[in-house]
Amino acid sequence: MNKLLVFFSLILVASMVFVTTPNTVHADSQLDILIKITQNTKEHIKNDIDKLSDISQEVYDFYDEGARETVLLTQAAEKEDVVSARQHFISAMIAFKQASLAISETESQKTPQTIISDQSQTIKKYENNIKKLKLISAKLNTDIDFEQIDQLLALAKANYAKGSLKQTEEVLSKAASEGKQIQKLLYEISEQNRIIKAKQFVQKHTERINSLILQAKTFGLQNTADVLKQSQIQLLQANTTNQIKQQFKIIIIYKQKVEQVKETSQAELLRLQSLLVPLEKKAQSLAGDLKENSAADHFLKKAFNLIEETKQDIKDLEYAPGGIGNTKYLDLTVGKKIQTIKDLLMKVERLIYISS
Repeated sequence: MNKLLVFFSLILVASMVFVTTPNTVHADSQLDILIKITQNTKEHIKNDIDKLSDISQEVYDFYDEGARETVLLTQAAEKEDVVSARQHFISAMIAFKQASLAISETESQKTPQTIISDQSQTIKKYENNIKKLKLISAKLNTDIDFEQIDQLLALAKANYAKGSLKQTEEVLSKAASEGKQIQKLLYEISEQNRIIKAKQFVQKHTERINSLILQAKTFGLQNTADVLKQSQIQLLQANTTNQIKQQFKIIIIYKQKVEQVKETSQAELLRLQSLLVPLEKKAQSLAGDLKENSAADHFLKKAFNLIEETKQDIKDLEYAPGGIGNTKYLDLTVGKKIQTIKDLLMKVERLIYISS
């Protein structure tokens, strides 16, 4: 009834607009209004058609007639033919009105069958969903009682079989509510299990985090060590998996920083080893040229002892929990010993040269 009233109102408005203005200067703007009204109505009917899956040919015929009249209205407006434009407007609106009435009649005729079909599909859908919930419940090893929802589903099927559509709808509504409660409970249990597993994972990695903190301190990365310690505390106190994930992301980032420093330290160890190897070879070469030179022999023995001592220092650093630590400190210890070895070998070389 409301749609019909709207159509007649639009036709009445258009009629009133053109009763006294067939040749006025306002004709163009008034024709534009009629075109806009008709096109909006056309779009409205098209949307109604698109929403339905089963449309009668009659609806399409009325719609096509209205669309044709809309085109003729536009053409008449372009020619400034006010009389023809008015006639095409009224014809288009009547056709669209008939299409709208036909759509309403189609919907009313198919409603009971649609409800029956929908209820049948809903029952099947609920049966599948309940099976899935039971599988999840078994997987989570819960003791959720499905008896009530099973009874509701059985009652819905019985009502549906008797053709009691209203009672079926009511029971399905209760089953849906019960299903949502079970689903929510299963989600909460699953989330709790995830948290428990996540905390077990945290406990397993506690020693690794402690080792990482120790390495950070050894390398002089005190700020990194403090952040890692705080993240470890947050991990142990976390109540959600998201909190645990966030803290592990932080730990991974700072672990990479420690690893970078560690790689730099290892590179420094290799550098020191590469400096020591040629010195040892040179000392061995000089040992064959001593020729009873006691002074040179004294300094060469000191050089050999210092070479072995430095080799052990580098080896100890290589297997230390935190690596070599501060490189400046290294230069003052191992680096200084290597320089001393160089000086001793130069003395030995000079003494051998003088004696020869």
